[in-house]
Amino acid sequence: MSTFSKTQTVANYAKTAGISTLELIKNPKTNKMFGKDSAGTTYRVSEKIKKLADLKTASISWFTPEDGGEESYMIHPTGENNNVVATLSFAPAKQEIASF
Repeated sequence: MSTFSKTQTVANYAKTAGISTLELIKNPKTNKMFGKDSAGTTYRVSEKIKKLADLKTASISWFTPEDGGEESYMIHPTGENNNVVATLSFAPAKQEIASF
C-alpha cells in the first residue's frame, strides 16, 4: 500500500522549507502535472490538482509508492491520504471561565 507521511498544508510547508514560489508545470509528453519550488525541489502532483487555485487548500506529504518506486513529496487535496480510513471531527469545546 502506498503511504503518505509528514503531511502539512502547502502554506505551512512553504514557510518551514523557506521557499518563495511553487510552480505547477504540465509535462508536454505525458500531460501530467508536477511541481517545482524556488529551491529546485520537484513534486508529484495528484491528478485532482488542476490549477494554481487548488494549491490554496492542498497539502504536501512524503509519498512512498506501493510498487517500490521512488519516494518523493506529493501535492494533493487535503484529506486525500490512502492511510486514512475515516475522519471524525469535533467542534472546539467551550471553556468556561470561573469567576471568584
